[in-house]
Amino acid sequence: TAVGSISAVQGVTITAELPGLVREIPFEAGAVVAKGAVLVRLDTATEEAQLRALEAQAELARLNLERSRTLRAEKTVSEAELDAAEATSKQTRANADAVRVTIEKKTVRAPFAGQLGVRQINLGQNLESGRPIVSLQSLDSVYADFGLPQQELSRLRPGMKVQVTTDAYPGQTFTGSLTVINPDLNASTRMVGLQATLPNPEQ
Repeated sequence: TAVGSISAVQGVTITAELPGLVREIPFEAGAVVAKGAVLVRLDTATEEAQLRALEAQAELARLNLERSRTLRAEKTVSEAELDAAEATSKQTRANADAVRVTIEKKTVRAPFAGQLGVRQINLGQNLESGRPIVSLQSLDSVYADFGLPQQELSRLRPGMKVQVTTDAYPGQTFTGSLTVINPDLNASTRMVGLQATLPNPEQ
């Protein structure tokens, strides 16, 4: 018998990778979301204008490259000029791709399925990079972290059945299995750290 604590198998605080103005918040606090669900859209008007200009440059560079290849086949331009046209075409495509990545990063998505917590941002807010948006916890399974005295170590094996009770749900027993035996012994308490995994289909 031991006292332990319960934690989500996966749990993160969602943050914005890039700064920007919050244009849309399509989630409700406390909702269950699927992996990839859109949580926040930041304003991308400037980047979209940049992308259109870069796509036009990339198209021009592609046409110039095709002309250079034709002229090179006719021995009208040098190999160096063809190389320069190829480099320009690659550079303009790379610049456009970089802006596309920026636009994609300004749409914040759920990295895994789970339950959202309290919303920490507002519509129209200027969001700084790294600013917390909302907590996301995956509760399909949970961890039970606990410890036992070192003299119990010889009796412990991964896969052993673990039963958990909690004041939050009196009279109920939750069953899981021992999944981790910490190889490090706590030098001060002489306790072995243990972790069990419990299925939690009802969240």
